[in-house]
Order: sequence, then C-alpha cells, then structure tokens
Amino acid sequence: MLALLLSALFHCHAASTGRLPAWVCGQGVPPLFVDGFEAGGVIYREPSGGSGGVFPGAVSRTVVVGGTARSYHLHVPPGYPFAEPVPLLLALHGGAGPGMANTASQAVRDAWAATANAGKFIVAAPVASGSGGGWVPDTDYAVMQAVLADVAAHYDIDTSRVHGWGFSAGGHVLHDLALRQRETVPDIRDFAAYAVSAGALLAHACASPADCSTLLAQAQRRIPVNLRAGSSDPLLPHVQADHARFQAAGWGADAALTVFSGGHEILPAQLSATWNFLCRFQRLPG
Repeated sequence: MLALLLSALFHCHAASTGRLPAWVCGQGVPPLFVDGFEAGGVIYREPSGGSGGVFPGAVSRTVVVGGTARSYHLHVPPGYPFAEPVPLLLALHGGAGPGMANTASQAVRDAWAATANAGKFIVAAPVASGSGGGWVPDTDYAVMQAVLADVAAHYDIDTSRVHGWGFSAGGHVLHDLALRQRETVPDIRDFAAYAVSAGALLAHACASPADCSTLLAQAQRRIPVNLRAGSSDPLLPHVQADHARFQAAGWGADAALTVFSGGHEILPAQLSATWNFLCRFQRLPG
C-alpha cells in the first residue's frame, strides 16, 4: 500500500521542466530572505516528508516486489537531515557478470559518494536481477519504482528533483525509462533530468534509427539529458548518433554531449560534471 501511495505522489501531475537558480547548485550567493517574501525568492519544492532511515554514509535496504525481497544500496551525505528536502539520484550499474550485480551496485553507489557529499543529495543504486548480472526490464523496472518509493518514505526527498544516471547497460535501460510514460514504473513524469554514460538508445529504448526518431518526436516531455562517453569507448559513435537524434527532435541545449579522454569507464571527474548538469533542473507540475 505504501508503494502505491508514493507512486501516486510521483505521478500526481503532468510534468514540465524547471531551471533552478545557479546558487542552488553552489554557484553564486543566494538572495537575502530566500524562500521568504521577496519577489523571486521562493523555490518550488516537493518534500516527501520521509523519516526513519539510517544516515549518514553507506546504507543497504530491502524492498519486496512481487513477493520477492530485493536489496538496494544508498549513500546519504553527511549533515543529513538538512533544512530542506534533498535531491535523489537513481544510479544504475552496467552489465556486471554472473553473480556480480550486488557488487556492481555497491561500486556505483560508492563512486558517487564524494559528489553526493558535495552536492548534498542521496544516491540509490538498485541491483540488477539477470543471471548474467544485467537488467531484466519486466522485473527490474518495478523494483526501481519501489526503490524510489522506499527512499521517499524513509528520507525527506524533494520529489521534484529525482534524477537518473546509468552506465553502459544501465544507460541503455535508463533511456527507455526516461523517455516513455508508464503507470507502474519510473518514467518521464518522475525524472527532473537524466544522464547516460556510454549508453545507447538503440540498445534497448528503440529498435531502429527510425524508431528512435519517432520515440523522441512523440515524447511527452523533452526531459533534459546529459550524454557522456570516452574518446576510445567503442560505444562513442552510438552516443554521438543519439545526440544528433535529440538535436533533430528539438532538444537543443537540454541535450548535452561530452566526450572525455578515456575508455569504457566511470571517472570521478565525469560524475561531478554530470551532477553539475543535472542539478540545474527540477520537474514542475504541468
């Protein structure tokens, strides 16, 4: 019942995209009396009001979906709880290999820890259910929704600032999650913005270049997206092609592409830069 109620919380409105003042993301000085009565001072927030979760640091929790217990891993920054609700990042690991999905989830959670501490946001990393350590959409999408609901129930999350990030196979499925609208899993109404590192539309979200173009043209919202890939990553041409598709569909500056020096890997500096992109956005009621 709790998961259903919180699913309704995330899906309660048609969505549009808002852009936050630079000071919210640590750039510049906030105006005097921010969130007070001065014109332009009030910042829109959607606090979940959750409480009872362990903090700070590395935390593991369990959700039950379809009668099966599923673990996931959290990072909660020092200083939590803060005066205001915190953003949430859903972080999806890549194909891990047999028996290694739990380790991959923890590694992704830990990789984001320093950036989450600096940005004062919570990271939630689900564990893929595939026998080869990869994602099974029919099963794992519902788990991701349950994870979002569980975090919102136990921590005070700003549900207007839920972001997604995925690496490799995690990026493949995140494209599919973020660009479609569904009733029972995370979708375009949930995320403020998302980022994909070495993930490709054609790997899962769409079946052909024409299908990808149709998906983007028919999207209910041009959700901001940050695409990244290493200069020697074999997936780089696919990521570049995806960026061109977003541009052709009218995303403009809300679809950013970064090619960094490196291969098929997660680099701390890239995570910090990714957050600098994501932090600026929030999902607003339509």
